[in-house]
Amino acid sequence: MHFLDQWLNYIDTEQVLPLFEKLEVSYKISKLETTDWNTYSALVVAVVRDKDLAQMRLLDSIGDLRTIFNLLNTHDERVFLRNTFGQILALEASSASSLDPKLVASSLLNYLPEAIYLIPTFLQSQTWKRHKPELEETLIYLAPTLLRQLVLLENELGSFIRHPFALLLQELKRVSLQDFAALVELIALSLRSAEATLDLLLGNLEPETPRLLVGRPTAIRRFASSLFGIALDHIDEASNHRKAEKESLRLSIKDYKDGFTIVRSILRVDSLICRVLKIGDHVQLTVSDPPQNAPFTRPFSIDALVLTTEMGLATFRCLHRPPSYIEECAWTITQCGSFVTSKTLFDAVTSFYSQREACCKIYGLLLGLPDADQIKLPSVELPVADVSSLNKSQNAALAASMKHPLTFIWGPPGTGKTYTIVVILMQLLKALPKSRFLVTAPTHNAVDNLLRRFIHDAEAKKCGAVPVRVSTQVSTYLKPILSLLQQSDTDIISARKGRS
Repeated sequence: MHFLDQWLNYIDTEQVLPLFEKLEVSYKISKLETTDWNTYSALVVAVVRDKDLAQMRLLDSIGDLRTIFNLLNTHDERVFLRNTFGQILALEASSASSLDPKLVASSLLNYLPEAIYLIPTFLQSQTWKRHKPELEETLIYLAPTLLRQLVLLENELGSFIRHPFALLLQELKRVSLQDFAALVELIALSLRSAEATLDLLLGNLEPETPRLLVGRPTAIRRFASSLFGIALDHIDEASNHRKAEKESLRLSIKDYKDGFTIVRSILRVDSLICRVLKIGDHVQLTVSDPPQNAPFTRPFSIDALVLTTEMGLATFRCLHRPPSYIEECAWTITQCGSFVTSKTLFDAVTSFYSQREACCKIYGLLLGLPDADQIKLPSVELPVADVSSLNKSQNAALAASMKHPLTFIWGPPGTGKTYTIVVILMQLLKALPKSRFLVTAPTHNAVDNLLRRFIHDAEAKKCGAVPVRVSTQVSTYLKPILSLLQQSDTDIISARKGRS
């Protein structure tokens, strides 16, 4: 009766409870004041706890220097870490430090990935200028990590990353095509506005591209512009498809792979997230509430890609380095659309320009390189006449397609490219009725749009050609077949059992 009374009281109030309540999780971040100083040397305590930079002159161990940096970095003491970093640089420049100068310079450079905002402090110092010849190769090795960390810091520091980003590019001698493509891909995933992306790509990267990338100028220019276009397309798509889910998550670290942290979330069996997310989706994970001991801290946000999603479980590859309190707080999730097509395009462009002729026999022709005529394609010139339904430029595209073995047709949205291709197909089918033609595109949707236009065109029907749609989604068709086979196996086993 007691429970019945509670139920009646709930019905009477007509209170609407959310299906997924927001998780209220209290947590704290590590503070320098709570450090146990008994485990550190007197010199480290004097510098870090007492903030006595004069003691830096007495440092005689790179280990103690690293400990000081780590303590300040772990507890997010950025201003004092920069002051400490600057102090050791000043001591090294004036030969007032008892540490080996080359060892100090190397240690400071190798620490930059841990505190990326120290890049200007180091690269504008006398220490770097003095030891640059022997440290240049180390910088080239560290550059991909440093550039990635700067990009990931953009959402926190905004335009302030542009100066260290440009400074780092200026000091570099070279960047590989693969590292350059990976950097642009990361920009596409982690920057959240087209304006910031344009600033970074066109303001910083593009001017340095001819110097940093090795290859033919024409190829390098088109390589960079192709990657930039893919990045801008994804950012535009992500901004249009951004949708925050109401359900909160708890995350736990599962693994570390290829320099990224893999996290997972155990979900309720009725969770809507399992139905919404797909493998390859781009998502943003954001801390629901600030820590108790830092209520005005900006919520930490992580861009991630969905690795697996199934009933009750989802795993993500984090692009940002998760905070130390990742498992102690609740997280919200924002869907930013699929990254599958963009990833495919990034990989295709990188393979095309890095492997060149090994990837594509007509590489030179596609780029319009001077020696491209060394590749001989079968010459073809089919009869063609202007089509009244096409305008002048579209008829020119038709004529070029019937005359040349390789033709590019370009035009902004709405200029009739799809219809022009349909007309070209009809002309080819009339001129070569016994031939077969393959039409392909980066997305299923693009192929379907062209197929629909072709099927519904009155002139196309007169060609007598029957189009066949080939899909890579074979699992859709295999599932019924597999279920039938499984059923047949079950029937056979049952029959055998009955016979025995």
